[in-house]
Amino acid sequence: MSSRLRERTFARMLRLTSADLGTAELIDEAAELLATAIPYDSACWHTTDPDSLIETGFRAYDMPPPDAGVARFAYLPQDFNSFTTLAAGARHSGVLSEVTGGRLDRSIRYRELLRPNSMQGELRTALVIDGACWGNISLFRAAPHDFTADDRDFAHDLAGVLGRGLRTAGVRARSAADSEVRWPGVLVLDANGQVTTISAPARAWLADLGAPEAPEHDALPFAMLALAERARTDGDVATRVRAASGRWVSLHASATGAQVSFVLQQANPSTITPLLYAAFGLTAREREITDLVVAGCSTGEIAEQLFISPLTVQAHLTAVFTKTGIRSRRKLAVLLRGDAGAGNTTFLG
Repeated sequence: MSSRLRERTFARMLRLTSADLGTAELIDEAAELLATAIPYDSACWHTTDPDSLIETGFRAYDMPPPDAGVARFAYLPQDFNSFTTLAAGARHSGVLSEVTGGRLDRSIRYRELLRPNSMQGELRTALVIDGACWGNISLFRAAPHDFTADDRDFAHDLAGVLGRGLRTAGVRARSAADSEVRWPGVLVLDANGQVTTISAPARAWLADLGAPEAPEHDALPFAMLALAERARTDGDVATRVRAASGRWVSLHASATGAQVSFVLQQANPSTITPLLYAAFGLTAREREITDLVVAGCSTGEIAEQLFISPLTVQAHLTAVFTKTGIRSRRKLAVLLRGDAGAGNTTFLG
């Protein structure tokens, strides 16, 4: 692949990720653009919770949507080129054949998923910006084709661009406010990933997450499948997902042997605020000032507490308003507290 084509692709990707697109639209257009520089036979993109690194949503291309079997083998943290390893590493992309020394059978992911589907080449990329991973990509090529070191390096170059794009697109996602009071729900999965127990509130939460009407017989949202597999290896785990209503849903999973129990409930604003701060790209000082605004402090009180001038406070607030697209302290406080009726900006999980 020519360097000139990749330079053009990189420039176009920069423009694309700066456009006013929602997450799904951004991924669809980025996937098509990426294919011009790194051709592939199939691909899967995921959004991730940057704190837990658990996959919270997906877009699949020329392959079936990921199911419980994929969740069981595709995201094992101890397998080669795990996304947790790529996110933490100096290089955020990797080719499976390279990291296994050409012995693909060393990877359980290859044995259980790629080889049965006649796939040999796999290129993975963790989409990291400012130290946080907002998504990941898996590209596949049918045997006997594979990815090259040049493919890997170009994917790494795009990691920050696409990570910033997902972060920005997420805070642009909008939905209607939902003030309905909803109790926590409980759901239990057996070793085969089948629902054995489900409470009425859990059904309501699942419906909001886009699950089918009969979760006992149909696939659960992928975020829950991924969380269940993480619980089976790590014990108690949790993540946050934005539902169709705009609510933030806290998913907590706990494993007892192969059985996994879930608690689904309204996420506490204190767990969402750091995520929104990161998504909006607020500086440490801007976060301090925003915290005090949410607490109800006046400009003078903020200036006194932080030992800065009122004019400096106002300058930082202007920057916060610009980054969040919010024009008043009240709306800013409402958004970060998660109150019903808050401006409708939310993050796509």
